[in-house]
Amino acid sequence: MKMKLPNAAFFDLDDTILGTTECSNTCWKLLSEEYAYIFQQNGHPDISPEDIVRSISNFRLWFWSDENRNQSGRLNPEQALLETIKGGLETLGIKDSAIIESMSHKWDNMRWEILKPLPKAIDTIKELKLAGVKLALITNGNAQIQAKKVQILELQNLMDHIQIEGEFGLGKPDPEAYLNALKELNVAPEETWMAGDHIEFDVIAPMKLGIYGIWVDTNKIGLKSHKGYSPDLVVESISELV
Repeated sequence: MKMKLPNAAFFDLDDTILGTTECSNTCWKLLSEEYAYIFQQNGHPDISPEDIVRSISNFRLWFWSDENRNQSGRLNPEQALLETIKGGLETLGIKDSAIIESMSHKWDNMRWEILKPLPKAIDTIKELKLAGVKLALITNGNAQIQAKKVQILELQNLMDHIQIEGEFGLGKPDPEAYLNALKELNVAPEETWMAGDHIEFDVIAPMKLGIYGIWVDTNKIGLKSHKGYSPDLVVESISELV
């Protein structure tokens, strides 16, 4: 897709530039295979890796569906990880706190080994920068963890402005998150794109300010899953923008 480039482009990080969901799914699969054997040897002979993945996934969906839990979990991801593992395993009758903490630590360590950018994402950012587009990263989440992701991808060398919820003090979909980025880059909403995978936070909220909203359907769930929402553009990868 060849589009007229804007004066500025704002990007989300997780599942827009970084393959966060793919990494997470891989971690859960590998961990469940390891811990299913441990559980089977310790009084839970019928538990399978699939049971573990399903139970934790279901609890995670419930946990992150609440606005307040979502915000507190973003800013304290270590605690959120512990709570989701604990909640998922309890549905299987497992309440061993040592195992829960062990799984949490292993998941976190494994995450940093597996995490990688989405295909062509960094090349796209570089191409936009070479074309003279002003670039901003607007990401929700814990300051230290999101900053580590930025450093791994070396985005500090590509972005003109990096705004992390845990550092800035507020995050998407608060209008000030986008307004501050507009101010930092000295651009108007109508000359700016915002691209991200969260249709409310990355698309609809900035569109209300006049920013061109691009929904990045990284996980290919389709717009039908978001009835009532009308992004300005839908892509499956930001590489389609250049």
